[in-house]
Amino acid sequence: MEFLVVLAVFGYIYYLRNYADLRTKSEKEAADVADGIRLFKDNQISQAFAYFDAKIKAKPKSSFAYLYRGLCYKALGDQSAALNDMITGLSYDGTIAEIHLEKGKLEFASQQFKEALESFDKAVSYGGKQNQIPYHWRGKTRQALGNDVEAQKDFFKEADILKEKLAQGPSYEQPKVPLADKRLAITSVLVLITSAILVLSIKDAESIHLPYLLAAVSAISIGFFEPVRGWILAISQCVLLLVGYFVFTDIPESSGKLELENFSLYGSCILTFAGSFIGGFFKRALNAG
Repeated sequence: MEFLVVLAVFGYIYYLRNYADLRTKSEKEAADVADGIRLFKDNQISQAFAYFDAKIKAKPKSSFAYLYRGLCYKALGDQSAALNDMITGLSYDGTIAEIHLEKGKLEFASQQFKEALESFDKAVSYGGKQNQIPYHWRGKTRQALGNDVEAQKDFFKEADILKEKLAQGPSYEQPKVPLADKRLAITSVLVLITSAILVLSIKDAESIHLPYLLAAVSAISIGFFEPVRGWILAISQCVLLLVGYFVFTDIPESSGKLELENFSLYGSCILTFAGSFIGGFFKRALNAG
C-alpha cells in the first residue's frame, strides 16, 4: 500500500508538470527563453546572442530561439543571417506571427516586396485583429507595390486599432485567472483520485506518517501549480476526504484505531490548507525571481 501511495504522489506531480500545462507550444517556447528575451530588450545584444546561440544548440527546434537570434543578427548588421534564422524558425513552427512580421521587415528592407507582402499577410492572419503593427507594414508594402487602395485599408485598420487602445487607456492590472477552466477541471479530477488514495491510506496505515506525507505533498503540488486557485482545490480535497471517510468507509470499533484514523483525517485536512499555501508561496517567489 505504501509503495502504491508514493507512486501515485509522484505520478500526480509528473502529470501536473508535463500534461496539465495547457499553454500553446509557442507560449511554452517563449517562457523557456524568457531570460534571453530580457537580455535583448535591455539592449545587451552580445549576451543575448550568446544565450540564443547556446539555446539553439541545446534545442535546435526552438522557433523562438531562432526568432531572437535572428533579431540579434539584425541588430549586429547581418541581415542575411537574420533572414535565415527567421526562415529556419518558421520551418519548425509556421504559426508564430512575430517571426512572419520580422521576416517581412527584413524582406521589405531588401526591397523584396512580394515576399514581404506574403510574410505580412501571415503575420496578420496569425497575430489576431488587435495588433496594429502588421497592418502598418503590410500597408507600406502594398504602397511600395503601387496598390494604394489596399494600402489605405491597412492604414485605416491600423488607426482603428490604435484608437481602440487609446480609448481603453493604459492598463496595469495583471491578467485575471478565470475561476474555472479546463485546467482546473483536469486538476480537480486528480484531486479526487488523490483524495481517494488518501482515505485508503488513512484506513490502512498503522501510523499518521504516510497519510500526512501524502496530504502534504499533494497539497504543496496543488499550491505550486495553481497558486491563484489552489484554495478551491484545497477545499475540494478536504470535503472529499471527509465525505469519503464518513460515507464510504466503516468506522472502527476499536477506540485506539478510531483515534488514529481521526488524527490522520483531520491532520490531513489541516495539512492540505497549509501545504497549498506553501506551494503557492513558492511558485509566486519563483515567478518574482
